[in-house]
Amino acid sequence: MPENEKGYAFRFLEVHTLHVRDFGGERLVQALGESGRCEISAACARSELRAALFPVKRILRKCLPFLVVFLVGIILCLTLTLREEIFALRALGPIALFSGAAGIISETKKILDERAFMKTLAPQRALEHSAWLCFLRDAPKKYRENDITYIPVNGETLKLDTEGLALEYSLLPAISGQAFEALHHKEMF
Repeated sequence: MPENEKGYAFRFLEVHTLHVRDFGGERLVQALGESGRCEISAACARSELRAALFPVKRILRKCLPFLVVFLVGIILCLTLTLREEIFALRALGPIALFSGAAGIISETKKILDERAFMKTLAPQRALEHSAWLCFLRDAPKKYRENDITYIPVNGETLKLDTEGLALEYSLLPAISGQAFEALHHKEMF
């Protein structure tokens, strides 16, 4: 994980999750995927950290769709009359206002929370975390119909027991045990 000339090197373990829906509701089926290594350039990590610490562009980009919904809500509230035929359309105005405002607030809070978290980290640790975020942003999220979760192999995850792994990465108990064994098996990586 330390930075070298090329950047940051990570080891990771994949967990595949399949959401099975049947008459009894939804249940999860999980399996360990492959283990692997990746390298992220130091420039990418610095760029990600800079974007997290100065999030104006990120907030604008993430909130733009919600701002459009909010503006459509304003237009619907102001321009439509109370005629019965279009009352239902006018009722969409407050719904769009609320939805747009809720989306803007939610996305902004998420981005500002990430910024606050990055500020609490030591500079080197913040760059390392930013490199991991670069990897997660570009890594596949799905394999066929399975969702993929990535568990980093680092000092923090190696300190976790099976219950800690289950909580941190939303693992089923059996998979958490298998992941614990795989993380501590030297030949896996």
